[in-house]
Amino acid sequence: MASTLLRACVFTAVLGLVACRSDARKPRERGVPAPGELVASDKERVAAPVVSDADFASLIQGNTDFGVAMYRQVEKPGENVVLSPLSLTRAFSMVYAGARGDTASQMAQALGFALPPERLHPALNRLDLALQAQAGQAHGDTGTAPTFRAVNALWSQKGYSLETPYLDVLAEHHGAGLRALDIAADPDGVRRSINAWVSGETGGRIQDLIPEGEVRADTRLVLANALYFKGAWRAPFMPQMTRPETFHGLGGATATVPMMSTSWVFPVAAGDGYDAVALPYVGRAFRMLIVVPDANRFQEVEQRLSATFLDTVRANLRDAHVMLHLPRFEVKQSLPIVDALRARGMVDAFNAQADLSGITRQERLMLTGAQHQTFVAVDEGGTEAAAATAIEGVPVSLPPEFRVDRPFFFVIEEVATKSVLFLGRIVKP
Repeated sequence: MASTLLRACVFTAVLGLVACRSDARKPRERGVPAPGELVASDKERVAAPVVSDADFASLIQGNTDFGVAMYRQVEKPGENVVLSPLSLTRAFSMVYAGARGDTASQMAQALGFALPPERLHPALNRLDLALQAQAGQAHGDTGTAPTFRAVNALWSQKGYSLETPYLDVLAEHHGAGLRALDIAADPDGVRRSINAWVSGETGGRIQDLIPEGEVRADTRLVLANALYFKGAWRAPFMPQMTRPETFHGLGGATATVPMMSTSWVFPVAAGDGYDAVALPYVGRAFRMLIVVPDANRFQEVEQRLSATFLDTVRANLRDAHVMLHLPRFEVKQSLPIVDALRARGMVDAFNAQADLSGITRQERLMLTGAQHQTFVAVDEGGTEAAAATAIEGVPVSLPPEFRVDRPFFFVIEEVATKSVLFLGRIVKP
């Protein structure tokens, strides 16, 4: 089995006082069946959305810059950070579809939505379809093809009525229906059912996402986006080469970490104050981009993080045969998303002034909570099938070293679209 990188991320938004309508045709659902009775628009998902390349590029850049902005809001000195801009965008875009007035304006500003709704939702649909098309595709490579799963789901109180245009947008551009449950009768049972769905969609990596007491008898709508990625390295690490080595942390601190090693031709770059390397997964559609700031320049490079900066790093990548040393690491985080969004100006959605009348006109809605958890694990995995290939690629004379032995940033992205699935930093593996 090839070396593996696991990524799992989930976001949920819990809303108070919503409604649901019972309609006909069921959208195609993927992954683990969600609990409850399906309620959906009779519209089919748009399989070939008409989106200009300029609009698509605007969506990608906005989502990356939103991810960096959220990174800056939630980071704590000396701590690792990991989040999924894509999961956050997909979940909140379902709320945004029903926002009106100042609430919609504040959401667009905070979430980095530069496109009007009638162009934003088709662009999100195009992105989702492009990413899903790469799942299970090895493109001629030896090894296990990547698993990528992004599923939207909504649950509402039985007997409430949602606006038809809202359900149409969810069906046509988000591939999402809605499931009706009696939340009022058993709110904690509903919470446990949703958590079980989340766990199933993320390979068991995200457990108990919604905490006890978050779903209440007066909760009327819960939205969730589950994002899960598992990929095998195209150039796997060899377990027998992993050794304890020194990692130089911020402020001069050091720690001993398990350092993995492999020799291969990787895209590498040297920029102003940093080195970078891209590690492709089997199929080459997805990759991990690592940016390693020079000693004593971590904060300087961190301040330059943006979609434009990442484009510059990508443009400078050139193939080179190197001996790559990368620490094994694992990180799981729950992040204060509500506070971070409020700090970015998204205020009305979380108070009684919220205008979410595009979702329902039966009762006034406001967001009452949001949970975001991310899990990342990087290791060698089992490498029997791939070790022979790696050994065959080892030259007689050792190539130059690329050593990731100090704090670094990482991005998990889809190469063709430049879509950032995950963004984070590791300052202590």
